[in-house]
Amino acid sequence: MKYSRRNFMKAAGIGAVAVTTSVGTSVAGAVPAPANIPTAISKETGSFNINGKMYPAEYEVRTTLWEVIAVKLGMTGTNRSCNRASCGACSVLIDGVSFYSCHTLAMEAVGKKIFTVEGLGDEHNLHPLQKVAHIHNAAECGFCTPGWEVTAKGLLDKNPNPNVDQVKAALSGHLCRCAAYEAIIATVIDTGRVLRGEAEIV
Repeated sequence: MKYSRRNFMKAAGIGAVAVTTSVGTSVAGAVPAPANIPTAISKETGSFNINGKMYPAEYEVRTTLWEVIAVKLGMTGTNRSCNRASCGACSVLIDGVSFYSCHTLAMEAVGKKIFTVEGLGDEHNLHPLQKVAHIHNAAECGFCTPGWEVTAKGLLDKNPNPNVDQVKAALSGHLCRCAAYEAIIATVIDTGRVLRGEAEIV
């Protein structure tokens, strides 16, 4: 059998008429019962333990952790880039484990310890990781830096003497658009040496 656009449109029209006639006949004179649908929970209030301090926030149940941290609480150090859990720029630590905050619901982090780049250091008191990164020029554009730095801190907290393969595995979920991967890996290795007291930052 051959099909044409004319045949398709004709068949579709006949089907639409049949459905309309059927629906009109079946519901004539009927009174629909009111739907008994429970009201959805649209908002919640929770307290977030971020870098050792408690912050209350109201948020929708669909709100991501990044939105609470950066938008509602104004901690803009954590960057959101791809918004698809692919690049790692938005990474934070939750109970010491690295998570993409752009794809983590805020409600999942309530009551847990959240660590962001603001807790790592500031311009007056840099963390050794930040100092060594500056020496190695491991941040060219700097957009991915907050994410891999907190992930690297999580690694060094658990393993202060990682080898290159362990660093690569820990940072495998991070993309650097400037391709500064060698400098980033060297930064983590050398920061471990500093934290172990085997080297000094000059």
